[in-house]
Amino acid sequence: MANIGRKLGINISTCMYKAGINPDSFAEKLGYSIKDVWNVIEGKVVIPPFELERIAGFLGTTKAELINREPDSLIPDLQFMKEFKDLDNLDKILDLMDEYVELREGV
Repeated sequence: MANIGRKLGINISTCMYKAGINPDSFAEKLGYSIKDVWNVIEGKVVIPPFELERIAGFLGTTKAELINREPDSLIPDLQFMKEFKDLDNLDKILDLMDEYVELREGV
């Protein structure tokens, strides 16, 4: 099962792509920094419900759709990740990588 934040980030990224919204305009319209946008897309932040509602409205979708939609791929454009046959192992590796980055950034 995918990390919920990562799943949400992929769904937001997918909606951005379908709507033709790039990270720069997303950041500008919602008052985020580019780093904030990438943290959302990568599932590295917890998005409060009221903020998720704002994002959904901007993307022309619903909060429920962003949360519940099953993404086609949890790892777009990372070639080496496509070699995992067991997606649970892929998810565990990504969780470990996320934890490492968080620890490293905290030091």
